[in-house]
Amino acid sequence: MVYVKLSNFLISHKYNISTVDHSLFFKHDGKYTTTILVYVDDIVLTGNNLMEISNITNLLNSFFHVKNMGDLTYFLGFEVARNDTDVRIIGLK
Repeated sequence: MVYVKLSNFLISHKYNISTVDHSLFFKHDGKYTTTILVYVDDIVLTGNNLMEISNITNLLNSFFHVKNMGDLTYFLGFEVARNDTDVRIIGLK
């Protein structure tokens, strides 16, 4: 039931559901892309438009009372490393 609410919420804010993975949502706006991955009770949010990331984070918080855990460092047992140009999965935790 929560997935349906979240899915409807994201769709109402112009996000599309991936045809490959129904836990993956994305929004294209010109040269900008924002991606949201939902896994059980975790949400991974990424993109190249900081204004959209801030906006959708605030909207999610006002509707669902989410907690921002900061930059992603581990996900599903994988360590995530980043620098100014890219993000890499560097190994198992």
